[in-house]
Amino acid sequence: MTSILPDEGNPAGALTDAAVAEFLASHNDFLVRHGELLEQIDIGAPAQGITSLVTRQVTALRARNRDLRSRLEALLANAKANDAIFARMRKLTLALMDVGDEAALDAVLGTDLAAEFSADHAVCFVADWTPAAPRRHLAGVQGPAPLATLFTPGAPRCGVYRPEEYQTVFEGASVATPGSIALVPLPAFDGQAALAIGARDPDRFTPALGTIFLSYLGDVLGRTVNRLIRGRAASLAGNVNST
Repeated sequence: MTSILPDEGNPAGALTDAAVAEFLASHNDFLVRHGELLEQIDIGAPAQGITSLVTRQVTALRARNRDLRSRLEALLANAKANDAIFARMRKLTLALMDVGDEAALDAVLGTDLAAEFSADHAVCFVADWTPAAPRRHLAGVQGPAPLATLFTPGAPRCGVYRPEEYQTVFEGASVATPGSIALVPLPAFDGQAALAIGARDPDRFTPALGTIFLSYLGDVLGRTVNRLIRGRAASLAGNVNST
């Protein structure tokens, strides 16, 4: 058995706390084989009711188990929340796939999308384009965009905006305090289209919000809008050719 006794050449200070700790770590059954020592070891912290090494070890294991359980519960809660979001996104995606014209898309943006994202307003902006008829949730942009960063490509961006900025994006919105907006680029339009989702609650769309589902929405909506625009252009070209 490895000895932790002082060396003969250095009897004064060889037995240190570190040396004892190292020995016990490499001989973790030492106190099992020498159980009588447990009666002599001063564990300390008597106010907590810890009277033996076994009790302290059990207490430490219980604390670790509580921590692990807390982490597991957090993971399960996140998984449950993601499942709920996925179910809502699936419903919204199917609704967008079934859209056949601008009026139907306008209705989906105003009802399904707003409801699924707990939003108060939603408008899809497309540069250099005009809807066939005035729509509440579809807007063509001729000239400067309502926000300088509206058509900035890349990942979706969330933030808090002043009342005047919010009302510039969502015409007719009545807000007296700052609101939050999620700006979702539509990749199918290469920086020429974006969806703006707004909430009067400034904490709804914050920079800390995850954007994976918003990015997915941008992909799906971009293809839907592109399909409608191309279909309308083809219809107009057909009418011209027929005359």
